Amino acid sequence: MPRCGGCCERDGGSGARCARSDSARPLCPLGLGRVRLGETPLPDRPVENNFSTNVENHWNTYLRVGENHCMSTFEQSLVESAAAVATFGASSADYDALTDERVIELGVAIAALERAFGLVKTQHAAQIARRSRREFGHTGLAARNGFASPQKLLQEVTKVTAREAGQLVALGNAMGEAEAARELIDTGVTELGGVPVEPAWDEPICQAITTGTLTVDCADALRRGLGQPTVTVTGGMLSDVAERLIREKSNLSADRILKAARLERDLIDLDGIQARQQELYERGGVRLSSQPDGMWRLTGQLDPESAAILTTALDPYTSPRRGGPRFTRPDDAARAQAIIDDPRTTERLTLDGLLELVTLGASVDPQKMQPKRRTLVKIVTTVDTVVEVPRNGAEADAGAQKGRGFGVLEDNGEVVSAATVQLSVCDGDTLELTIDRNGRPLDLGRTSRLYDRRQREALAARDGGCLWPDCDRPPAFTEAHHTRQWKRDRGRTDVDDGVLLCRFHHLQLHNNHWEIERRDAEFWLIPPPTVDAARVPVKLCSKNPLLEHLRRAATG
Repeated sequence: MPRCGGCCERDGGSGARCARSDSARPLCPLGLGRVRLGETPLPDRPVENNFSTNVENHWNTYLRVGENHCMSTFEQSLVESAAAVATFGASSADYDALTDERVIELGVAIAALERAFGLVKTQHAAQIARRSRREFGHTGLAARNGFASPQKLLQEVTKVTAREAGQLVALGNAMGEAEAARELIDTGVTELGGVPVEPAWDEPICQAITTGTLTVDCADALRRGLGQPTVTVTGGMLSDVAERLIREKSNLSADRILKAARLERDLIDLDGIQARQQELYERGGVRLSSQPDGMWRLTGQLDPESAAILTTALDPYTSPRRGGPRFTRPDDAARAQAIIDDPRTTERLTLDGLLELVTLGASVDPQKMQPKRRTLVKIVTTVDTVVEVPRNGAEADAGAQKGRGFGVLEDNGEVVSAATVQLSVCDGDTLELTIDRNGRPLDLGRTSRLYDRRQREALAARDGGCLWPDCDRPPAFTEAHHTRQWKRDRGRTDVDDGVLLCRFHHLQLHNNHWEIERRDAEFWLIPPPTVDAARVPVKLCSKNPLLEHLRRAATG
């Protein structure tokens, strides 16, 4: 960072003069700590009586680091900024006085603050890593201070977790590499040591941290979800996808950005689906260990396929407790109510259900033919999903089954390879639901009011879960809604006029006067006047990744 013209200690100055001198414009001129929530600021106070606006303006000003700012001023201003924010609205009574609108505004302002501070944290972590490089040996910054790695030093200094320390160092290093590559390109350097100089594929992500568009967690999720370039997936391809996701998804949480990025990687790298699926499979596993108090602890993680089998089998034991669909048949409704009224906790019900399934399975004689089991897992495919089965032993020895396209587990929306589709369907516990190239299932219209099982399966294949924006409830937790209502509009029970909504959003639609209308093959959500006076329609998009794949294939 440029020096301030001679007042810094490293330039022979006192350092104490830096914050008071005219050589550096103050970074934190807003003085937020002087105004309490609910006060009317005096005319000479440089802040407005709006907490969220103050926080955002304060940090925007803090980020405007001019060329004449020295590091001493920077450090002091950072400390002053933290103190100002910490003392502004320190009691719960201050927050209780906020209106609902200002509570939401405050959350937006806090997010802006976190994005701004994320840049400082990543650059700080990168500096620690650069000054602790392996070639420095025991003279490196971390080793000299008694730490085995820059991550360990960062943990001690900033009190972050090991995971966050690793995340910050990785992002900081990526930002440094992206900046270095860009500087070389801008100065006309096209190769180094015979290796072409190209922009870093994650340069858009690094720029998004710098501009405050992405938080550290979101940037890390985007990098991890997209993966690394390969022979078939170039850095340029990943960079283009990263730019589009930043433009379209920057308002999402880190978890949802990670899921979106993983899906994008699958869509541009169909050949890599099976390898990524195998990697997740190998990471799965459970551990059973005894505890001193006599209890046993069950820990582990499941790959998407295993999770789909287990959750589908256990859902009937607890779904009425967890927002599952309402039942219309008296016997089903009575069973659901019994689960709701059961005095056991939801966790205990889940465990008892698992034990029941294990007991039943353990009691089966594997030497005897068993009756056909009920379908557990549903996989959605398209007419383009094809598996090429080897025709003879030589071909089988030469390589595994090949195929094109992919399938989607209906329960959790995870992508599986074409070979997995073939294996699962042959196993008999999986139902394959196929949609056409337009993403529209067949019209199975009936004259009855309720959608039958086959129609619901078709809706599940098309919608992929609750169609409401940002809702992640799977098809098993949804209800079929008539866009042309049965009584009011005399609507027919056709797949084309039905959409899946979870119970919460289905009730919200009817109780709060939202509308869903169909325009050709698209559905649009129309808010009530109390939410949007203009009632601007919002397009509803399927949660099934296959439809996006089909759309891209159709547009080339």
